[in-house]
Order: sequence, then C-alpha cells, then structure tokens
Amino acid sequence: MVGGGLIVLGSLSLGEGWRLYGLRTQMVAGAVVGDDTFPLIVGASMVALGVLAAFVTAPATLRVVFPYGEPRGRMLVTGALLVVYWLVLPYAGYTASTALVSIGLFGAMGGYRWPISVLLGAATTGLLYLMFRVWLVEPLPTGWLGF
Repeated sequence: MVGGGLIVLGSLSLGEGWRLYGLRTQMVAGAVVGDDTFPLIVGASMVALGVLAAFVTAPATLRVVFPYGEPRGRMLVTGALLVVYWLVLPYAGYTASTALVSIGLFGAMGGYRWPISVLLGAATTGLLYLMFRVWLVEPLPTGWLGF
C-alpha cells in the first residue's frame, strides 16, 4: 500500500521534473541545474523507495497507540501554535509572529526553558529573516510594525 503510493507520487514528481527539464532546455541553453533538478531527484528517490517497500521488504505489523499525557499535550500545543501563526502572520508581520511562535514551539516541542526558548527563537527568526528577506529578497508580510 505505502510502496504503491510512493511509486505513484514519485512518478508524478518525475513527470513534473521532465516537463520542467523541457522548459529549461528551451529557455536557457547550456544550464546544468534548474527547476527540474529537485523534482527529478525526489521522484527517483520516491520510486526507488516505493519499489523497495512494495516488493523487497516485508510489511511490519505494528499496533498503533494514540499518545496520551505529556506527548499529547505537546502535540496539541504545537498544532494550536501553528494555527495561531497562520492567523496572526498577516497582521503582526513575519518577524514578530515568527519570533513569538518559534519561542512557543521551542518550549512546547523541545521542552526548553523560557530563556533558552527566547534565545533560540530570536536566533531562528534572525537567520530566517536574513535568508529570506536579505539574501533571497522575498517579500514578507510586514504587519503593524512595518518590518
């Protein structure tokens, strides 16, 4: 079942990569790497893993148990924080909402104390801002603060 799904999704990814390869060769002559490279690599990997899962390995019999206690609480808090991020991002802007939610995620998922969560959240937000806004010049939501 899983192997078949991987083969189908990998084939779709290979098809998209092949379509993009055709566009790249028509538009940019001599380019070695383009938009087609990643879908081709992912598609080939998924097909290979799908064949391995479907035809080579025996399926494991596992009993699924839903989490309870602290792990379930962490999962629910993490999901709630992601919903809050989705709702707050257009209004508070990328920088402020990413900083606040990443602090909460480091606390909820990682179990870090607040000083470490604040430090890691600030570092994560700063590095993501540097990558996306400064280096890649991506337009990010500014929100009320203007940055």
